[in-house]
Amino acid sequence: MVQKAKNARARFQSAALALFEERGVSGTTVSEIAARAQLTERTFYRYFSDKREVLFWRADEFQSRVVAAVERGPGNRSPLTLVIGALEAVSDFFDGDRATVMRRMTIVATHAECLEREMLKMQTLTSAIRATLEARGVDALQARMASEVGVAVSRIALERWITDTTERDLAHHIQRSREELDKVVLDGSCRAT
Repeated sequence: MVQKAKNARARFQSAALALFEERGVSGTTVSEIAARAQLTERTFYRYFSDKREVLFWRADEFQSRVVAAVERGPGNRSPLTLVIGALEAVSDFFDGDRATVMRRMTIVATHAECLEREMLKMQTLTSAIRATLEARGVDALQARMASEVGVAVSRIALERWITDTTERDLAHHIQRSREELDKVVLDGSCRAT
């Protein structure tokens, strides 16, 4: 029987982040990540398909939590309000680990192959939210708009959250980003001068 290494995923992530910062993603090998984590390469492949996946291993968990929050959201809300509420409800997923999220986002933003995977993960999240809204009886076009706009609002909020020196929680930034969206869409008060 194969025994699982304690905290293997987190150890691999920590090692990979450090190495990616030092050498870049393409300049880092799986064997180097395994050595830094004090685990084996074989153990690495039990958890991840490739070295870039270390940056995305929690995406499925986050998506599941968002979908569950959309499913159990109040039926009297507009589709966008339902999506924004769900994203606020699961914002604790990121709170408390700001430094790691910031490191991860910097690495993803500076490596094209990671940025491409990030965009695919965001599209998968958007599609899952859309399907959940449609299952709740929301019109397909409205479900598409609400899911795409909701994910865009959350991405902007996440960018604000990681640079917030007052360390307000992510839910605060999601609410503020929704307010900014309302200004842009409803009254145009954010016009460029």
